Amino acid sequence: MRHDDELSGAEVLVWTALGAGSGLLAATLLSGWVGDVTPSRVRRVAVRLRGSGRTRLTASASVQAVEVALRADPRLAGLTIEARAVTRGAVELRGWVPSRSVRTTACRTALAVPGIESVINSILVRGEDDRSLPDQPRAADQSA
Repeated sequence: MRHDDELSGAEVLVWTALGAGSGLLAATLLSGWVGDVTPSRVRRVAVRLRGSGRTRLTASASVQAVEVALRADPRLAGLTIEARAVTRGAVELRGWVPSRSVRTTACRTALAVPGIESVINSILVRGEDDRSLPDQPRAADQSA
């Protein structure tokens, strides 16, 4: 009995497609489960990779777009977070939030806005950033 170990070109193509497809599916499922991959992050990476579809917002449009996104996120509802223009496609976030996770959520929400390439996160956390340490001297007002 002869054992044929050679595959035809069509069989190689089918097995290659099945392997690549199952690997892509497994990677997508695993990254969503382990790596906190969200559709907005995937879109942002796709836009960066494409390059030609990149949107450059004016400074004021950047602020407006980020503020709309921050208000639309239910995790950030009721918080006073201000976006300030730095340059085209770059904003600075300011305000007070109750936890570090909310601070991170606000930054990620701003970065997910199409056309926003950079975010300076100057948001402060209540209970951490408003404490004064007893060993550190306070700055004296020396204005004339």
